[in-house]
Amino acid sequence: MQDPRRERTLVVVKPDGVQRGLVGEILARFERAGLKVVALKMLRAPRELLERHYPAEEDFLRTIGGKTKEAFEAYGLDVRERMGTEDPVEVGRQVRGWLIEFMASGPVVAAVLEGVHAVSAVRKLVGKTLPIFAEPGTIRGDWSTDSPTLANLEQRPVRNLVHASGTLEEAEFEVRLWFREEEIHSYRRADEGALFGS
Repeated sequence: MQDPRRERTLVVVKPDGVQRGLVGEILARFERAGLKVVALKMLRAPRELLERHYPAEEDFLRTIGGKTKEAFEAYGLDVRERMGTEDPVEVGRQVRGWLIEFMASGPVVAAVLEGVHAVSAVRKLVGKTLPIFAEPGTIRGDWSTDSPTLANLEQRPVRNLVHASGTLEEAEFEVRLWFREEEIHSYRRADEGALFGS
């Protein structure tokens, strides 16, 4: 079994977070919560990387297409009129295209964070995917107010500042996708004894 203190997850500060000068603030939130930055780089993500990060698999497309349909319907908008289809997979394919275009539009900052239940801890700090539902005190709740309705009307993804792996399996895949093993470092934080009692 993996040491629960060494769980790793991927965080990517998206182009909107970089352009708004929030990289340091975002990383500081994670560090103050006891998470350790073990890999960090700024890059302009190649399209091939983004194509793998946002898979063209039907389950993924159906999920993001379904969420998009729900957002349209919640505000009384006709998804067929706006997207040309009601099929969640087809809608998801369009949204995936928007995501890839947006993530390739400018530099991003990718980080591997390590710590106790890093995946769930990071998700909690980041806040809900849709900023309008993110709690105050979370990264998205404090710094983003974008809405799915506006994003869909403008045919773009929701600008929610950061990507954070959703599950342990996703984190393992994404860390390997974005970083080579030699780019990930091992060290002891000065406060680890106080945090973990050893």
